[in-house]
Amino acid sequence: MEIWKKIFYWLLAIFTVYLIIEVIRNILGGSLGFEEVVIGLLIANLGYSFYLQGSISRLNSKISEHIGWHKGKEDS
Repeated sequence: MEIWKKIFYWLLAIFTVYLIIEVIRNILGGSLGFEEVVIGLLIANLGYSFYLQGSISRLNSKISEHIGWHKGKEDS
């Protein structure tokens, strides 16, 4: 399961790099239309939001575990 997360993360990163290139090309006067670029950016934002939610969840569980350790230490 972890390998699939890494694969999807790297695909999302490559997609984001492609979108950045398309935004630069759009600013310089060519490439995709405005709507296509905006939809692509929204999809990238949604993907990174899901990725960050997982990272924040892992961090939250580590902090809760650490605080629980301190509470146990105080009771002893």
